[in-house]
Amino acid sequence: MGSLDRAVLTGFICRLCSEMHRVVLHIYSEEGIRLSISEKISRYLSINVSRSDPLPKTICKICLDRLESQHKLVMVMEQAANILKRQRALQASIQRNDASDNANADADADADDTSESPTP
Repeated sequence: MGSLDRAVLTGFICRLCSEMHRVVLHIYSEEGIRLSISEKISRYLSINVSRSDPLPKTICKICLDRLESQHKLVMVMEQAANILKRQRALQASIQRNDASDNANADADADADDTSESPTP
């Protein structure tokens, strides 16, 4: 059996970069599950990883760091988008209230104008 075959069997091949590494993290280890590695791979890379597929279930530190960086970037962007949406909704609500207040003020002014006009 060649060294590549042995590396695949012993879990030293990274699922993402397919390079051999001495230090890898098993995707379904306690730590891998805690970090949601499988879910992040699926979400950010559109690669489906399952316990039963024949491909490596390990990820190297470099790919893990890149995956975590991608996750942090997406979280920051999603949070920023939510903040902007809330700010826009608040602005729209304020503008609607201002428009409603202006319409009410105009109606009150018109009512005052008609009540002050002399009757013939």
